[in-house]
Amino acid sequence: MLQMPNPLIVNFQTRLGSVMQASFYALLVLILSSCDKGPEAVAKWPHAAVGMYEASLSDDGRLALVATVNHQASLWDLERNERLFDWRHNDNPDAGITATDLSPDGSRAITADNRTFVIWNTRSGKPYGYWQAPATITAVALADKGKYVLLGLVDGRAIHIDMETGRRLEFTGHRDNRIASVDMSANGLWAFTGAYDRRAVLWNTQTGLPRYVFEHESRVSQVRLEAQGRLAFSSGTRGNAVIWDLESGSERVRLALKPREYVISSAAFSTDGQLLATGAPGRDIRLWSTQSGALLQSWQAAVRNQWKPSGAIVWAVAFTADGHLVSEASSGFGEKWLLPAMR
Repeated sequence: MLQMPNPLIVNFQTRLGSVMQASFYALLVLILSSCDKGPEAVAKWPHAAVGMYEASLSDDGRLALVATVNHQASLWDLERNERLFDWRHNDNPDAGITATDLSPDGSRAITADNRTFVIWNTRSGKPYGYWQAPATITAVALADKGKYVLLGLVDGRAIHIDMETGRRLEFTGHRDNRIASVDMSANGLWAFTGAYDRRAVLWNTQTGLPRYVFEHESRVSQVRLEAQGRLAFSSGTRGNAVIWDLESGSERVRLALKPREYVISSAAFSTDGQLLATGAPGRDIRLWSTQSGALLQSWQAAVRNQWKPSGAIVWAVAFTADGHLVSEASSGFGEKWLLPAMR
């Protein structure tokens, strides 16, 4: 007579097999990710309980300005990991802060929601005022202790404002395409804007005239100026990332990225201009040579739960004076990384 299996035993064996298989795959993912993520951070700080919409770092890596998902901005002293101030525009749940920046000297901060921006004193925490933009704000930059503001707008305009005199200059050289990223020289004289029209443009904020127009193969997602004014960086959304020589306006080097969809979400030059750090949505933090474009080191930003595969957008990177790199990611963590010794 045919003997039927005990359904309780079969069910148990099936579940046990599934659990063992799941455990094996989880262990495999953990091993592979551990092998691939690079050196560990030397410090990790929780700066947002849930996550960040945006973040900025001061040029010296001492201050972090993070915009959290609960519509609040917080200013952190990274040397002591101390939260200095919490800032909010208003109680409107739809008025979340989506753009931030710190002045080159770290004395002023700017936060922006869709149509409003606020400038803050980073020492007292007091606001200088609230201003309205003529269209949705997509990116912001500060220069010269907050004297100059640069707004990138969704309609393709970039507006440079002298906050002392009220003078405004509108730059309309991006063919009505959304501005994705903006930066300014420390003295506010030069603006660098990147847009969906596949162009990054360096232009004079006194005349509105372009000095250089850098063409890309895809929409420009990130622009950055080197502090000494010798170099600029711009990147498109398909791995076309270029360091430019601002004396000649020519391409100096192209980063060795794979020719595929790769969006750089943050970038910073070292003080001497020899290094470039970049961050990306896939948790990637990378260090590059500005001379050769070679990849020198890579790290992976922390996620909230290491057992669950998830990403994190690296919103900001900056070099510190003591040989480290700091980063802020959408997972809510700030981290500090040891730079490799350079020969």
